[in-house]
Amino acid sequence: MGCGRIGAVFEHARIAGAAHGRSLARRRARLSGAALLLVGVLALALPSSAAKLAADGLQAAFGVGLGATAGNSSHEATASKRSGRSAAASYSGPIIGTNDAAGWGAGAAHTILQGNITWNRVELGSHSNTLASSLSYGFKVLAIANNPDDEAPLSASNPSTWGAGVAAELGEDHGISIAEAGNEAYLKGGVAEPVQYGRMYLAAVEDMHAAGIHTPLLFDMTGDIPLNTWADPNGWSEDAKGGGWLRDAVNGVPGLAGAILANGIAIHPYGAIGENTHDDWGTAAAAADESVAQAVLGSIPPFYVSEIGFDLGNCGGSTGACSRRQQASELQAAYSALLADPHVAGIWWYQSHDDGTGRWGFMNRNNTTRPSFKKLSAIATALGQ
Repeated sequence: MGCGRIGAVFEHARIAGAAHGRSLARRRARLSGAALLLVGVLALALPSSAAKLAADGLQAAFGVGLGATAGNSSHEATASKRSGRSAAASYSGPIIGTNDAAGWGAGAAHTILQGNITWNRVELGSHSNTLASSLSYGFKVLAIANNPDDEAPLSASNPSTWGAGVAAELGEDHGISIAEAGNEAYLKGGVAEPVQYGRMYLAAVEDMHAAGIHTPLLFDMTGDIPLNTWADPNGWSEDAKGGGWLRDAVNGVPGLAGAILANGIAIHPYGAIGENTHDDWGTAAAAADESVAQAVLGSIPPFYVSEIGFDLGNCGGSTGACSRRQQASELQAAYSALLADPHVAGIWWYQSHDDGTGRWGFMNRNNTTRPSFKKLSAIATALGQ
């Protein structure tokens, strides 16, 4: 769904490890990441007067290396030519944001901003949580551009037309800091069409370049994908066997690798802490995706976690929490793991309030805050946002 949680069909397919024939691999944080994690935990434990000191250390640690590593491949020269700027964009990050910060009125927006959660993710063209309201409240914006219909496969879209639509939206809507090329493109119509998405994405990047639009456009990434549909996979294209979403897209679309390196990647690593299923599900999937990017692109672009969350309505599930305190604890553990990764340039919580997809909110309907909001605010403050 637009700016929404992963569909139930996809979740079922992702967790069907037996059908996939892969173990549920678990990755541990690197030793360097552990040191950063310790600094982060200490920062969260300090009173506000000392938090700034911890934030300085965190900024120094995370502010370097958020862009693609330099000099690893010829893709980077192509990337710079396409974008007119360095692949290491001017976002010193890591960014701490949320989804749906502007959809619940000025009171909720004020509370979120006061908590130093200063970024909001919106879908352009939506009638709520709009770009205009986000900017008027004072948020910086990550915007989903020209999001295709969830029910239609990407093959129903003409890449040139779709790309022109992205450029038109971003040209008309000023104030967008980062854009995302659709939302969960790998799920559209219940089938994964990486080559078609690659064509659409590259058309958008080229049209933006021609129009002089320099907003980074993130490429939606997942890991292993079904050969048939998510509901009936009939085999898989796997990262570990020379396939997967990113590799299939890049192999099928010349020039795509450089465009991705120049802009960045968006992922949604829902799931348990330390889990990696299908190089997609669980917090450890982020590191797995980076390894794939290194192999396929020749370097690792900035990675943006544009959705992650834990649902109070899914007690016992890998994306669930049985209490508000547990939701806050899961949030802190997930962010500690992800922020220990120097390639993660930003994280957007899903989402500010509960909605029809679940009880994901860090706020109640009356805009009072839950423990998860306090944890997220402490992380944002410690990072100096």
